[in-house]
Amino acid sequence: MALTFDFYNSIIEVPLPDTILTMQDLIDQIRDQEDELVPGLNYPKIANATGKDDLGGGVSTGITVRLLDSWQVRFAARPGPTTVQCFLTGGNLVGGPSANPIASSAYVQVVQQSSAAGTIATPSTSNENTNLKYLLASMREEQKTVGSIFYWDPTSGSDSNTGLTPTAAVLTFSKAQDLATAGKHDIIFGLSTHASGITTVTETLNITKSTLKVRGPGYIFQLVPTATTNPTITISTDSIEVNGFYVGTAATGSQNAITINGDYVTIKESWIANARGDGINITSSINPRIMSCIVESCGASGTGNGITLGNDSVQAQITKGIIFGNVNGISLSGTGLADNRVENSLIYKNSSYGLTIGTNVLRSIARSGNTITNNTTANTLDSGTQSYIESSAGGASASEIADAVWDEIIAGHVTSGTTGRMLKDAKTRATLASLKGT
Repeated sequence: MALTFDFYNSIIEVPLPDTILTMQDLIDQIRDQEDELVPGLNYPKIANATGKDDLGGGVSTGITVRLLDSWQVRFAARPGPTTVQCFLTGGNLVGGPSANPIASSAYVQVVQQSSAAGTIATPSTSNENTNLKYLLASMREEQKTVGSIFYWDPTSGSDSNTGLTPTAAVLTFSKAQDLATAGKHDIIFGLSTHASGITTVTETLNITKSTLKVRGPGYIFQLVPTATTNPTITISTDSIEVNGFYVGTAATGSQNAITINGDYVTIKESWIANARGDGINITSSINPRIMSCIVESCGASGTGNGITLGNDSVQAQITKGIIFGNVNGISLSGTGLADNRVENSLIYKNSSYGLTIGTNVLRSIARSGNTITNNTTANTLDSGTQSYIESSAGGASASEIADAVWDEIIAGHVTSGTTGRMLKDAKTRATLASLKGT
């Protein structure tokens, strides 16, 4: 990784797609720049550094890099909309203007893993850096376990590589999955290195190894196959995570973008769009989770929706989604569906319903902060058993609900002697008495 030195603006930039900068690499490249005749004559000193004293047993004191004057480190901006976490590791970074050594950039969150003790444990090979891997995993909200890490680069990789480092990445997902071991919580990182800034993959992903995590950098890594024979991503095993991809389908046919048949599957922080079939299709799955995803413009073939929960979908969670421009936004239909929930999602401008719950669907709810509005046929349709759709933004007001309740229990009853008629008559007499009193 070659850092870019902007001497005019005093910026050291980490280029795309890199997300980790070690203090050793930083100071090595700073010293190389300082040794250059030009611009070294004009900028003889960029930073000071201390540390790296050998304590024995593969342990050394950490490096502290102090940037001088107005110098700062900046990770290259990402195109969004997903924010990418980047890491400063291997010591401490200090200095910079107003004691801030890190310059901001679009859709980037920088995590500095500083150490007051200032020690670094250096294992024999970079892929065996267990301490660092577990540190990064512990910062996640879920799926904290971590096994081996393999790198997949569809632009510059080679399937003859080991896949153990970014520079030794494999070319295809199929090869990366071959390297992983089922049940070991291995991770495959997708790298976007195409010169255009967008990496487009036409390979379909058939994920068959349990507990595998497949993570990408966001919108800039796009899965858009040309073939119409399979879903773009098929998940047929348990405890899978897919995080940080743009997923579409071929422009023809009726394939789904993502098909899930395994249990405890997580789809997170991904953009699912322009699928001819369903954006996400879930069947025979316990506790699938769709979290912080955009699902748009799916079902164009006439046989799909944004998200479809089919037969035997149980305890599904759909949270913090933006779901729009599909046929139905979310459809629950079939047998064996129970205890599913939709929360904190924006569901709008779908051509049929925003959310539809079919017959035979048990105890499925939509509540807690959903906004379901401006859908063409209607916002919701609830035909389930013990299901519940909480009023959302754009729903009935409190006065409208009160009027409807009054009409149901009182105003609609005219038979003499009934409770409703007696209440109605009592209301009438009370109203007349109040008028007489005035």
